[in-house]
Formats: sequence, structure tokens, C-alpha cells
Amino acid sequence: MSVRHQRLPRVDLPGRSYYLTCCLDRRRPLFLRPHLAEGLISLWARQRDEGRVALHGYVVMPDHYHVILTLKGDSSISGLVRAVHSLFARNCRATTRVRGRIWQRRFYDRVIRTESDWREKMQYLHGNPVRAGIVEMPAEYRWSSCGFWETGTGAVRCDGVECSDT
Repeated sequence: MSVRHQRLPRVDLPGRSYYLTCCLDRRRPLFLRPHLAEGLISLWARQRDEGRVALHGYVVMPDHYHVILTLKGDSSISGLVRAVHSLFARNCRATTRVRGRIWQRRFYDRVIRTESDWREKMQYLHGNPVRAGIVEMPAEYRWSSCGFWETGTGAVRCDGVECSDT
């Protein structure tokens, strides 16, 4: 007899910050293509510009990405990820020879509860390219919000800290 694990439902908490991890199907390194990495960041910036989220931090690695955001209004994590991933997949298929599934079925989200949790997640996110051996210093990585937070430059602007202790 096999045991099937049941997934817990996602909980959307408007006004709360989330740390997301999303992986490409079979961990294909599609984000090595600059237009795809830039396109993904632009899609999350659009969600911010349309008032669905506050965008605080991001890093796009070759085969996955992390983002820190705060839900606004009646936005849902699942709905946002579905919208971004659907638009990204459409663009990816239109500009490359990639076919089939683009994203892994599941993504991971975690509510950020404290300021120290916020700092830890932001450091992890910005340190990811260094740990992967891609760059020596976090701010050198083009597809990260680290440059924005250190120098005010980057692919897109980010929103300030929004974290409420529970």
C-alpha cells in the first residue's frame, strides 16, 4: 500500500511578506539566456506596478528563482505565480525552441514573520550566486536585487521592508 501525502492548502495573508522559491522543470538552466531572466524579473515588476504586490527582493539563478514580496489587496500567492509563470512560458516558447513543461508543478512559499527572518531570507537570496560560484560578490550578479539595495541600480526597483512580527 502506498501512502500519498496530501498537500496543505496555501494560505494567503494580505499585507504579509512571503519568500518564494520556484524551479524550472527538470532544473533546465533556461535563465542562462539573458532575455528570459530579464523577462521573468519584468513580469514580477509588472505585478508590483499593477498594485498586486510589493516587490522587495529577487534573484534569478540558471534553473530557479527566489522572490520576496508582500501581498496587496485580494491577491493570492497561487494566482500571482500562475499568472507570472503562464506569461513567462508563453514568451519562452515564442522566443526559443523550448517546448513542453516549463515549470515544476509545485513552488515553495514561506511567510516571513520577523525582521530577523526577513534579513536572513534576503541574505540567502543575495548570496545564492556566490554560493553557486557564479560571482565573487553578491552585487556583481546582474539578475539580483542586491545591486539595487547596495547602489540603487538594478534591473528593477524594489520596495522597502514590510515585516510585522507575530
